[in-house]
Amino acid sequence: MDNLFNSLQPSDDSTLWRFMDLFKFVDLITSKELTLVNLTAMKDPYEGVLHSSIELQWTDLYGNPTGQPTGDINQVLNDGTRKILFISCWHENEFESAGMWDTYGSQNGIAIKTNVRKLKKSIQYHNYNEMDLLKVNYYKNSEDYFTPNRTPSHIYTGLVNKRISFEHEKEVRLIWHPRDYENQMPTVRKLNIDIKELIECIYLSPLFEQWQLNSLKELINQLGIDIPIKKSDLYELK
Repeated sequence: MDNLFNSLQPSDDSTLWRFMDLFKFVDLITSKELTLVNLTAMKDPYEGVLHSSIELQWTDLYGNPTGQPTGDINQVLNDGTRKILFISCWHENEFESAGMWDTYGSQNGIAIKTNVRKLKKSIQYHNYNEMDLLKVNYYKNSEDYFTPNRTPSHIYTGLVNKRISFEHEKEVRLIWHPRDYENQMPTVRKLNIDIKELIECIYLSPLFEQWQLNSLKELINQLGIDIPIKKSDLYELK
């Protein structure tokens, strides 16, 4: 990626959290694969869609301005972008978030704690040119909308902007733009990862029972994974 998105790149020391349910956690540690979801499978229909105020700049192969093609080109571009990009969503925060537990953790929720440097190092993939890690910009109106200089219709522009209603997520997105295009792209792609490199600590929901904690500790031990695991004390009186 060029330097158009430098201002959205998190520092290597930034703490990241990934909240998930028990089944997704078990899949992560047993398969040693990180799941990335296609934008068409996201609940928010605005995912990856350019703001209506963005004016696309049309040029020929030599960079000379041309007229806009006929038809609903914006819709075609948005649909195309959503089909070829895959993301893994992370929460940037030095501390635990009660809101993230409530939204994504549930009673059997689990969170893994890491940082940007560890996430990058954990990915077992040879072509990093196909991947980027960027913070999401939250906007109230078109004036707050992030557009990279010179190329407002960049393929990532819709992806790194979300409505202000989602600001509490403090989201950092691992973006994969695979080059092995297919006519029918899957809604999920997986990347091999080094689990021990990725995870700094495993946190269980504050609502977990002690026997559930013991069972997960036993599973982790059986898999030979030496990673700290503990129940969140978010709601415990100190």
